Amino acid sequence: MVFLVLSSFFYAFNNLLWKRLLSKFDLWLIIGFRCLLTSCIGLAIIFLFYPTIFSALTYAVSIKIIVASIFGAFGLISMILALKEGSLTQLGVFNLLIVFLVSLYLFFFENIFLKNYAVASICIIVGFTLYIFQIKKIEGVKKKISFRNIILFTMMSFFFAASSLMHWYNLKQEFPAILSVTVQELVVFFVVLIIFNFKTSLSFHQIYPQIQKIVKPVVFMAIIIFSAIWTGFLGLQYTNPLISSLISLITPILTIIFGVLFFKDQWNSITLLSLFLISTGVYLINLEYL
Repeated sequence: MVFLVLSSFFYAFNNLLWKRLLSKFDLWLIIGFRCLLTSCIGLAIIFLFYPTIFSALTYAVSIKIIVASIFGAFGLISMILALKEGSLTQLGVFNLLIVFLVSLYLFFFENIFLKNYAVASICIIVGFTLYIFQIKKIEGVKKKISFRNIILFTMMSFFFAASSLMHWYNLKQEFPAILSVTVQELVVFFVVLIIFNFKTSLSFHQIYPQIQKIVKPVVFMAIIIFSAIWTGFLGLQYTNPLISSLISLITPILTIIFGVLFFKDQWNSITLLSLFLISTGVYLINLEYL
């Protein structure tokens, strides 16, 4: 539980760094460079602290981890493409769809009943719904969602739900979470590298100066996002995908709070009420694990 909450904090802080950096540099360049750095961090940790992990891997487990990572990479790409024309309100609605898909699967195939977390789930979902309502007001002009964006957001929801469930099954094999984290980041890196190769018209001489400018912030971002993913996987290993997806809903609200604290962004009482309700839900879930 503590790992999942820490993960939400790290993700929220990363979102702020991401928002500031995206306005100045190429999207795919930042993602690719960040994934390269996080992959290197993961490989360094594996070679230093888990040197025998690869020899203990079976072919079947390796394939499962790679497939789960591919689903995660496709979920990320779908989300990024959808957000180009979509809004945070729309993303919030489809984040709730992820919770629904995961809970539906666990109910039918793992006999994990939502009633055990009924009050906690209601608090978290109501709090997150208030967040969506607030974001809708902040966005001002209503953005119509296109059929293309519905498809992309739906794909994102299915990919993220499938990735979370598959990673959960893999982590139950008792392999260190660092392995799943590293493979996930390597897969995202190679997928983004392919996309960047097809989309960019920049030459190496044009890319290199941009990399020089983003080195420091992206290195910092890579450390933060690596911590977010690692603690998220550790939390998933010791709980289940339903709790993981519910607690992840706290991230966008924390992003708003951090924006107020560090960048003087605007907020209102709904933000605090949303955070209070979700925090109450997280606390109630935590009681199940004491």
